Amino acid sequence: MALAKAINESLRRALDADPKVLIMGEDVGKLGGVFRVTDGLQKDFGEDRVIDTPLAESGIVGTAIGLALRGYRPVVEIQFD
Repeated sequence: MALAKAINESLRRALDADPKVLIMGEDVGKLGGVFRVTDGLQKDFGEDRVIDTPLAESGIVGTAIGLALRGYRPVVEIQFD
């Protein structure tokens, strides 16, 4: 199994197991993320749990910290080159 597929399956299991798990990042929704590790997750779990964010890494991380403080379990993807 390819690494991206294994990560996708692991994220899918986490989303299934815990309604407090959220995925956030640039293009993680409809496009499936820069490495396609979130491919199909927004379709299956909705836009409220797999969230496309603006291009602002500090905003993504700050939002994730706030969500974690409120009991959520955010998983973020940060793009890089």
